[in-house]
Amino acid sequence: MKYRVVHCGTGYVGKIALRLMLQQPHLELVGHHVHSPEKAGKDTGEFLDGNPTTGVITTNNWDAVIARKPDVLTYFFDSVRREREAIEDLIQFLEAGINVVCLSAWGVGHRKTVPPDLMARIDAACKKGNSSLFFNGCDPGWATSDLAIAALAPANRIDCIRMIEFASFANYTAEYASREYFGFGKPPGFKPILAQGGLIEEMWSPTLHRVADALGVELDEFRAVYETDSVDYDINPAFGKVEAGTASVVHFELQGLCKGRPVVVLEHLDHLFKDVGEYKNNKWTRPGTPGTSYRIEVEGSPSYALEVHSHSSDFNVTPVLNCIPSLVAAPPGLLGPLDLPRYWSRNVTAKLGPWP
Repeated sequence: MKYRVVHCGTGYVGKIALRLMLQQPHLELVGHHVHSPEKAGKDTGEFLDGNPTTGVITTNNWDAVIARKPDVLTYFFDSVRREREAIEDLIQFLEAGINVVCLSAWGVGHRKTVPPDLMARIDAACKKGNSSLFFNGCDPGWATSDLAIAALAPANRIDCIRMIEFASFANYTAEYASREYFGFGKPPGFKPILAQGGLIEEMWSPTLHRVADALGVELDEFRAVYETDSVDYDINPAFGKVEAGTASVVHFELQGLCKGRPVVVLEHLDHLFKDVGEYKNNKWTRPGTPGTSYRIEVEGSPSYALEVHSHSSDFNVTPVLNCIPSLVAAPPGLLGPLDLPRYWSRNVTAKLGPWP
């Protein structure tokens, strides 16, 4: 069965999603929405390396892509500074009977954290269109909810579960988000947007609630920590020069507390090095290998850890694409990892022909 997909987004991860989508035999790209008028009217292939011809022409008209009657919308638009607007974008698709899976718009990551007025509109839209909405990706998403929940199977007593991302921003091109949101390239003591106004809690509390739901625990408090480190030489990531002595490493965590003690914790060690081995400070937990890693640590009886590594940015996108068949088959409404049927890749070489 082929699933008809409309895609939104041409940023760093949006382009990855487009490339991977065109490689999936069970997915058919039938529409592509772009925000800026100068990107409209182009073949989608113009946004990909090699400029392949896809026959799909971009548009900045929402009605035009809704009229394509896809099975699902993959929403990769940047929601930074437009979190509520991003959720508004999704509602019109749900009302039209189109399922939505989104990598941004983290505000729909958990029912308890969605503003009540928006939750009422989402519920009404899903009921009207008999459609489903699922927030996914890697973090927040698969690595910090689905993987974390699966990792609890061998546990007996659970004192705390910690989900850690180790990620390089070396190839990330979004300068505003890197500098102003995360604080890269800023002097010691600088408080970026991420560390102000409860944004860490706003972005990542939904994923902690997801895991707490699986544990049967009610979180009654959150505690956020933000800190940075630097090196004594300049670094040149994709978004621009970062001077020596300014933040080249960002560490933060969000602790979900129950009765005064951390039960579910999300931690990030994000950096600007191609290889985290270049960062010599052992102040924080380090990944087992270079590349992007997600580590799940279970403290209790027994205590144990598992770590998933990838040297490819594809890893952040594939959960969004792989969940599409399960999302289409799911009941209507805002769904979480315990609501959606299990999903996996269906792009198997044996179905496509000889091995490469």
